[in-house]
Amino acid sequence: MSRIYVSLETDPYYNVAAEYQLFSEAGPKTCLFLWRNRPAVVLGRNQNVFAECDTEFLKEHEIVPVRRLSGGGAVFHDLGNVNFTFISEEKYADVGRYLKIISNAILSMGVECTFSGRNDLLISGKKFSGHAQYADYGNFLYHGTLMVNVNLDMLTGALKPSFLKLNSKGINSVRSRVVNLSDLCEGVTPESTIDAVIQAFMLEYGMEMSIRQISSNNMKPSILEKIKRDDWIYGEAPDFNISFEEKLSFGNVTIFANVSDGRISRLKVYTDSLVPIDFTAFEKGLTKSFFDKKILTHRLEKFVDNVKQKRKCR
Repeated sequence: MSRIYVSLETDPYYNVAAEYQLFSEAGPKTCLFLWRNRPAVVLGRNQNVFAECDTEFLKEHEIVPVRRLSGGGAVFHDLGNVNFTFISEEKYADVGRYLKIISNAILSMGVECTFSGRNDLLISGKKFSGHAQYADYGNFLYHGTLMVNVNLDMLTGALKPSFLKLNSKGINSVRSRVVNLSDLCEGVTPESTIDAVIQAFMLEYGMEMSIRQISSNNMKPSILEKIKRDDWIYGEAPDFNISFEEKLSFGNVTIFANVSDGRISRLKVYTDSLVPIDFTAFEKGLTKSFFDKKILTHRLEKFVDNVKQKRKCR
């Protein structure tokens, strides 16, 4: 029998891990998983965090970066977004049927949507739902987002790379014009959207099925700790080269970095400071550290302060 799972958790790491847990336990019958997250940017498996996000904006607004196992682009999540996942053994997967369910759910709200070849659902040419898929070990999942009343200011700020120049071999997201369902359908809420998807799923797969609520009390996803770690979030990013400029207390600096597996493999610092400074020790000291612009510039300020203090003591 097909089954519906609804997460009671809003922790993005938990929900992505729970999705994978359900995927790993897939059977011949299609299951539906519905979930909502606190503010997060959820990245595709082969994406570069720094190429997709303003990482400083994320920290300032307590938006967490999360890397999922499927491909596709980076997506902003908050509680105004409803996430859906269809799961089954790969040989029983039917994407056309999944799209029909989501389209019928949206139609029940009073609007029609169309499918874009970029794995998006559109209303009047604007994107409200982005999709991706993943298959492994004979299992299959097809998942996506439904923008109901997402904070578009936060979305715009989060999904905007903050660096001057970044050369990465990763897969970049395609930016699209987006729209909230609440702007098109009067009275629509995340809760009513979840109900609409459940009803459309039941009409397609049978009205008599169980709905199971999941939480940290009754499900302990096996990969939860793994996807929280920096080496998964940042270290899985493709190698890249980056340069950026900062105005620090001692002058303007330009920093060049080669990053591999999320860690600095080579660093070079240039400055217009009138006081000559040898940055060799600093550059070597940061090798193998995780790349983080804010931490890097903070340590650079401290390094220069220490150099100045030593010179005063001579």
